[in-house]
Amino acid sequence: MKNKIYIIGTGRVGSAFAFELEGAGYKVNFLTDKNSDRLKTICKSLSVLSTSESIKREFIEASDIILICVQDRFIAEAAKEIRMTEADLSEKFFIHTSGSESTDVFPVAEFNRNNLISMHPIQTFNKISFQNNNLLKNIYFGIEGGEDAQRIAAEIIERLSSRFIEIPKEKKYLYHSACVITSNFLVTLLNISSEIIGSIGIDKSKMFEIFKPIINNTLNNISEHGLVDSLTGPFERNDVETISNHLNSINREIPSLIPFYTLLGMETVKVAFKKESLNLTNVISILDLMNEYIVNEAKLTNKTIN
Repeated sequence: MKNKIYIIGTGRVGSAFAFELEGAGYKVNFLTDKNSDRLKTICKSLSVLSTSESIKREFIEASDIILICVQDRFIAEAAKEIRMTEADLSEKFFIHTSGSESTDVFPVAEFNRNNLISMHPIQTFNKISFQNNNLLKNIYFGIEGGEDAQRIAAEIIERLSSRFIEIPKEKKYLYHSACVITSNFLVTLLNISSEIIGSIGIDKSKMFEIFKPIINNTLNNISEHGLVDSLTGPFERNDVETISNHLNSINREIPSLIPFYTLLGMETVKVAFKKESLNLTNVISILDLMNEYIVNEAKLTNKTIN
């Protein structure tokens, strides 16, 4: 079994892998990170053999799997540094954890294409791990890469008690956009809710406390009934008057949110149509209402520019 691991990068993702791979029975023997203080703190709770602030040839040669957990823009640089060590890379497995970059980031000449894989955890990491926080347990990974590397990745994922989906190389950016929309845009969505309730005099800091029950119940409904059948509210019940009142109020008090409301409203109409809550006539009626505000917003923007 390939179980000796070298992790390059111990930030929010790399530190989580270090603790959880060790907990899954792998030997995380080597860690590299430019932040020496962070390395020292992480290693207090791990049985790591050696650490370094730069990529080491001896670490590569003594490992089966090299896990690259640096930011997307630094993966190619890490691959270059690995090549410059002049270590024999032919039998080594290389995994990077980027959601958007494919295995093409590794130069073919120096690396064995069959031993390369991207293994992206569909999870959010908001802080460095200094213990096993089980962030990689019971989640999905998006993987793309060589056949042998896929087998290694599948074994790792199984031992983490998780699952995976295979992502076509040419679809990586599209896949990653779905991850960003699901996680990052959720934060943005709730931030907009806090701005709106703040505009009516409610303490913004109470936003999550106020909306947590509806958020949780919506997620529970989706889990139990699926996305489409969980839709409720004025778009689902064809309440054009309420939607019009929303638009009028937002346009009057927070006009910058008109593009947001109309765009998401149009997408919500599609969901309601799938649910068969709206017929084609209803859809056209709501979209026409949305378009009035989009046209007005465009006119105001052009006027401001000119």
